[in-house]
Amino acid sequence: MPITERTKRLKARCRWKHTSAGEFVDESIRTGLERARLITESHKQTTGEPRVIRRAKGFANILNNITVIIQEDELIVGDHVEHPEAIPLYPELSYFVTLDLVRSKYCPEELKEEAMEIAKYWEPYTMQRKGEAYYTPDELERAYQFSTVEAPAFVTGFNSIVPPYETVQEDGLLKRIEIIQGKIDEAMAQLKKTPWNATENLPLMDKINNWRAMIIADEAVIAWARRHARLARIIAENFETDPVRKKELMEISDICHRIPAEPAKGLRDAVQCKWFVFLIAHGLERYASGYAQQEDKLLYPYYKISVIDKSFQPMTRDEAQELVECERLKISEHGSCKDRGHREAFPGSNDLFILTIGGIKPDGSDACNDMTDIILDAALSVRTTEPSIAFRWHPKGRLETKKRVFDCIAAGLGYPSIKHEDINYSQLIKWGATPEQARDWLLVLCMSPGVAGRRATQKCRTEGGGCVFVAKCFEIALYNGYDATFANIQQGPETGNAEEFETFDQLFEAFRKQIQYAISLAIKGKDISRMIEQHYLQIPFISSIDDGCVEAGQDASGYVELPNPWHNIILNTVASDSLVAMKKLIFDEKKYTMQELITALKANWQGYEEMRRDFWNVTKWGNDDPYADEITVKFYDMLAEEFSKVIMYSGVAPMPLGQSVGHYVTVGSKVGPTPNGRLHGEAADDGGISPYMGADKKGPTAVLKSVSKVNARKFKGMLLNQRLSAEQMRSERGFDLWMDYMDTWYDLEIDHVQFNVASTKELRAAQEEPEKYPDLIVRVAGFSARFVDLSRYAQDTIIARTEQSFGVAQ
Repeated sequence: MPITERTKRLKARCRWKHTSAGEFVDESIRTGLERARLITESHKQTTGEPRVIRRAKGFANILNNITVIIQEDELIVGDHVEHPEAIPLYPELSYFVTLDLVRSKYCPEELKEEAMEIAKYWEPYTMQRKGEAYYTPDELERAYQFSTVEAPAFVTGFNSIVPPYETVQEDGLLKRIEIIQGKIDEAMAQLKKTPWNATENLPLMDKINNWRAMIIADEAVIAWARRHARLARIIAENFETDPVRKKELMEISDICHRIPAEPAKGLRDAVQCKWFVFLIAHGLERYASGYAQQEDKLLYPYYKISVIDKSFQPMTRDEAQELVECERLKISEHGSCKDRGHREAFPGSNDLFILTIGGIKPDGSDACNDMTDIILDAALSVRTTEPSIAFRWHPKGRLETKKRVFDCIAAGLGYPSIKHEDINYSQLIKWGATPEQARDWLLVLCMSPGVAGRRATQKCRTEGGGCVFVAKCFEIALYNGYDATFANIQQGPETGNAEEFETFDQLFEAFRKQIQYAISLAIKGKDISRMIEQHYLQIPFISSIDDGCVEAGQDASGYVELPNPWHNIILNTVASDSLVAMKKLIFDEKKYTMQELITALKANWQGYEEMRRDFWNVTKWGNDDPYADEITVKFYDMLAEEFSKVIMYSGVAPMPLGQSVGHYVTVGSKVGPTPNGRLHGEAADDGGISPYMGADKKGPTAVLKSVSKVNARKFKGMLLNQRLSAEQMRSERGFDLWMDYMDTWYDLEIDHVQFNVASTKELRAAQEEPEKYPDLIVRVAGFSARFVDLSRYAQDTIIARTEQSFGVAQ
């Protein structure tokens, strides 16, 4: 329960923005048009100016004119759209996504005509139309199926970012402007020097444009924040009658006048500053998913000032927790206009809002602090699904904080998810991070580590992100690259018909070739999108707050100071379990022929029930079985090897990252029947390295032993879902049992683990009477969701996961 009456009221009136089956659960959600209208207005007025200046002026026109909002009870103010029930449009990104939303029920009838005019105006300028020019029709058809690969970023518009919050909190934007103006002055002085040196001087032209764009953006942000200050003062002086609220509004006015123009001085400053930067980075300058930040590290210095020392903005610990509860409710109300494929991929989720806490400092000491504990306490008290939390686990982490992590998990929140401190540290060292940078890591979205801080953070998803759907690649490898169960097209290269394969190696190599093709098709889409971003979708505000971009005079959309490349591999265990079953029953025991299997698969196992049982009963991944695990390790090694052959925009090879989000349901339904005994359209596996639902039968330690056989350091991450007994976790011995499990997990060098703790009885009851379980939360895959907001089918996949027991709790 929220700890104050304010946060109780805020939760009761929260306008949740999560989706289910691709549709917003709250039927009052609608599209707003102000951002689209204002960027279009500016684009028409700035023809002929340098593109980065056009982007900066478009951004400034949005901030200078968009409606600003302050709602009742709020302590954190600001929005990225003109009404709390609205979601903005980004017509400069994807024509298809904009068209889908304009034609949908979410676009009010009175706005449809204008919205369509805006969409048509932008069509030739969109990322989508620019990207399509570099594809053949066959490639586009394959990429747009969203079956073997995620559709390219230039058509989905999907993006993520790690904003350098630290520079704004520590410097303030007035200082950033001063620094950038100094760079311009130095460059202009260089251009005046004689003798003229074209090699040194001509590159300064683009840099000067970038720096000027940064200043335009920063000045607009200061003015926008001060619009909130004026509004808060107007409400306080002219409309508010409650003296307590009037005082709050006057403090909000003071904060928004100073922040983010000046450095943060107290905890309220720091939280409001962080929120303003989030709104700009994720919703106003450009759309981006995520909530990447080390929140405990960011806020603790200001917590110390306000709560411990009480030297500025003094408050109690409970008031600090209330502020974090307000932030959680604010993020729950933040809406995005993702493409339909990604709305479907995050069932019950808003937009993968995930923050990171815990870990160790560069000096090797524990990084947990009082702010870490408050963040966990607020999550448990207010019970929102977002922001989700990732916890950096290390043996040095303090016990009282780990107990709070356990309390959240045992209460059924599904978070924090747990990441291995040293494995994720090593991922960043691999790409050239200093030890200090690498110890300053966070999760970019659900799973991938990236650096935090004042520079070199990830600025776009075309650096890391995107998906290859491995089970679909495996399926078409059985049919010479043809997709007969979803698209009815030649989806991959011709690699032979499985009926003609005489050895397991032939099968494996055909599969490898399909993976090779899918990887290249996917990475091509990322790199082409990246080129378009740096030429047409510059982000001058984000560039202005990154020390590296300012020093180099480069826009953040194209500048790579520190590579962080990865690409998701999804629906893995269906493919690996299928390989195991085929090797055992066809190539080793020769109980069935390849022709018999293909015939049964084409019939969706109908009429071949005994044969299906045999394939289903072959030992599966997650049971510490040497036969299954040896083949599965070979499978994962092959994936890592194939990704290592690709060179991306940033000049290095991407690492594969195993996860699934909600794709295990949505894309899983596009995968035909598979040799692991699965039927056409059934859900696939729910993690990157998780056993298939219900297939892990030998207990939680056996799962860990299987998973530990895959070298986690070859991958950017490996998502492991585990469902634990609610009765045991909530018993007197629950914490001790779980800590023993976590010690084993860490010692086995496993990258990740996350937990569902809800009994089957409780989940079934929620299906029957959903109105009684509004706060029942489950972990889907990389994010948590309200159980009652999931489709019945998605709910059933949660229930089908094996409920593991540690032993009889005393």
